Amino acid sequence: MYEMPLIKEAPNFGHEQSTPHCRLVIFTIILLSIIIFAIYSNSLDVSWHFDDIPNITNNPRLHLSKLSWNGIQGAIFSDQRNPDMAYRPLSCLSFAFNYFLGGLDVFGYHLVNVLIHLTTSIFLFLFIYHTLNLPSLQVKYASKSYAVAILATMLWAINPIQTQAVTYIVQRMASLAGMFYIMSMYFYLKARTVGKKGDTILFMVLSFLAFIMAFGSKENAVMLPLSLLLYEALIIQEETGEFLRNHIKGLILVFGATLLVGLIFLVLKEETILSFLSGYNERPFSMMQRLLTESRVLIFYLSLLIYPISSRLSVAHSIEISTSLFNPIWTFFSTLFIVGTIVTLIYGIKKHPLFSFCFLFFFLNHFIESSIFPLELIYEHRNYIPSMLFFVPISIGLWNLLERYAMKRSMKTILAAFIIFILIGFGHTTFVRNVAWKTRKSLWMDAAEKAPDQMRVHHNLGLYYEDHGYREEAISEFEKAISSPGIHRKDEAIISFYQLGQLHYDSGDLEKAVFYYQKALAIRPTFPYALVNLASIFDKKGKTELANQYLRRAFKSNPGDPTINLNVGQHHLKNGRPDEAISHFMVSLNEGDLKGRAFLYLGLAYKQKGRFQKAAGAFRKSLTVGGKNISPHLHLAEIYHRTGHKTKSRQEVGTIINFMFQDEDLFYKTVDLISQDGHLRHVQLSADLLLPLIYEACNRKSESMIEWRAYIEKILEKEIKVE
Repeated sequence: MYEMPLIKEAPNFGHEQSTPHCRLVIFTIILLSIIIFAIYSNSLDVSWHFDDIPNITNNPRLHLSKLSWNGIQGAIFSDQRNPDMAYRPLSCLSFAFNYFLGGLDVFGYHLVNVLIHLTTSIFLFLFIYHTLNLPSLQVKYASKSYAVAILATMLWAINPIQTQAVTYIVQRMASLAGMFYIMSMYFYLKARTVGKKGDTILFMVLSFLAFIMAFGSKENAVMLPLSLLLYEALIIQEETGEFLRNHIKGLILVFGATLLVGLIFLVLKEETILSFLSGYNERPFSMMQRLLTESRVLIFYLSLLIYPISSRLSVAHSIEISTSLFNPIWTFFSTLFIVGTIVTLIYGIKKHPLFSFCFLFFFLNHFIESSIFPLELIYEHRNYIPSMLFFVPISIGLWNLLERYAMKRSMKTILAAFIIFILIGFGHTTFVRNVAWKTRKSLWMDAAEKAPDQMRVHHNLGLYYEDHGYREEAISEFEKAISSPGIHRKDEAIISFYQLGQLHYDSGDLEKAVFYYQKALAIRPTFPYALVNLASIFDKKGKTELANQYLRRAFKSNPGDPTINLNVGQHHLKNGRPDEAISHFMVSLNEGDLKGRAFLYLGLAYKQKGRFQKAAGAFRKSLTVGGKNISPHLHLAEIYHRTGHKTKSRQEVGTIINFMFQDEDLFYKTVDLISQDGHLRHVQLSADLLLPLIYEACNRKSESMIEWRAYIEKILEKEIKVE
């Protein structure tokens, strides 16, 4: 390890200036708090979106119900695809504590996100302010350091491009990494300026800990050591070239350590160092095509930072893949611009070190997500860290203009009005952008206007319509999805084909359902849910052997999947094989959302075997975990009656009648269900036992149930010829 030369002269915050300095900092914190909370006030009730669902709302590992080591460990290892490896532990722990305090109420999650953004903004201001007062810069910038720091921070903090990192709950991963990132840089700056050895060690430790927490929030924070190295060489050191020559061993050590951290992470996450490249097998582009396309993406990011109007911001963007350096031709010009800019910035280090550092910082921190890794092409939240210092040179330029025209009141007024207009415009656009994020419908409708060729946009809009009962609109959107050219994965259409199959299956159009399920299987022959549903269709058609074949294929594709096991268990139950059914239902109990149904079917299996005590236990658990459901009550009433517990049986029927009294349609549906002869009759409810019990309960309940009693009498006469 090499020893860095100490900065002998720290910023002059002597006794006479300490009070004004503290007041300025406090004023800035208050100002940032008011403005940030004002423009993000309409984001606190924004609904869950997109990746929020698999990562948070449907991730039981983050549903921390009590503070325990097992619960915390589950949150740290919360990646359901790779539960053996810690997944962004700081971010996931924060989600788990949010759940512990408020469940899935979005308010708490959004409040934490806004507080993270505010904290990041405060440390960004402090970092810029103290940087401008460093010995190497204070001659040029000390007099304007406060004005530049607060303007640059405001332009970053209220920029509409940050809404994706702040308002989109799951992207706390990006903003939390950003918060610890800038904290680490600030602590490093303090370590290099405090002078006292003990304070230097303390701040160095804090800087290192903040780096670990940044990396534990999101992996792209691995670039922090290189950012600090760049900062040391270009800003803290007055002679960059001399510093690089004198500390070549230390520089190699920093590069090596950064590379080593990245390699260790890849080895732990993947089978080999280069295993991550296999991700390109699933992408509609090659590694070279991604690199070429990212040159245009970076230019687009730069344009968004400068001109972030609402019509240019979206959760989805349409961008043509660059197949060569000249196709499309803008690939060549974008690459030329980026290379030329980086060369110019390096060449200008001696004359304009601050400007070079701020813009090189942008490109350096885009390296992970804009290089060889097989990630999706474009996301606005990826600018959260890279753009932190982007507005420092711009703010210096604006302040220089104000000073230049200080004696020309009209020009100074115009410049001041322009700056105020930009700030108001940024804040207003951020507020308006949060309106687009408000609901699933508003977000994807907005995206459909701006990126109509993207499959994902139409698929998610289709899911919204399906969830809200708009069947025709859902079908229309899913059909648009399967014909859209903008895909992120080669097999992306599979899920839209599956949803179309589901819609037609639910409406009874089995032929169309089979058609779309087969389309999904043409893309991925092992897609288990299409296989399961095809098995169900062929079972309904009486093609038992064909149904068995599809079920075997589904189970083979993913034998540990709870949903598949639930369906396979139902099939065995239907065909009189309760022992085989039970083994599958036990697996389906591992999925929280399926527990209610799994216990219900488990009770049916025990009931089919004549093990009424175990069946009753399963039905009671179904009611405990599955919420309001009349089926377990019906089966419990029958079991209690058969086993001689007449009082308990009447109590269950009384509960059923209370449900029916609140919903008259439920009465007719339930009575019809009990009375029908189906192929599940051997596990269904006994009409000759339950209908008289319900009739008796109606008779006890109220004389106003004459109509209900008459309906049951009619069925009883037809079903069992009661005199």
